[in-house]
Amino acid sequence: MMMRRWCFLDGWVAVMVLILGGCNSGAPYAESSLQETSVKGVIKVHGKPLEGGEVHFNPANVNRKVGGRNAPIAKDGSFTLRTLVGQNIVSVSPPTEKARGKDVVGLEYEEKSVELKPGENTLDFEFLP
Repeated sequence: MMMRRWCFLDGWVAVMVLILGGCNSGAPYAESSLQETSVKGVIKVHGKPLEGGEVHFNPANVNRKVGGRNAPIAKDGSFTLRTLVGQNIVSVSPPTEKARGKDVVGLEYEEKSVELKPGENTLDFEFLP
């Protein structure tokens, strides 16, 4: 009789684990805040500052359906912009075809992920297309 009671309890424990384990949606955490932050830094390609072009920060995700933020890249490779705190995907559009060299071929296909904090963020990015 004692054995039968334990088997019954084991069955309930298994059922509760299955029920409670299924309560999570399984979706990873995604930032939903619309708080802005400032970002500045330098874009480098193969160790040299990128002369011109545009940097793109995309803060969009399933909880935050917003557009990307763009900024021009100066001749010294520097940029400054405002975007949203949390995860952002960073990509770069190289200068026009006439101004770009062989070092930047394929640059527009590279992305980097960065987590931005409130306040001012200083980040340098190295791209190796």
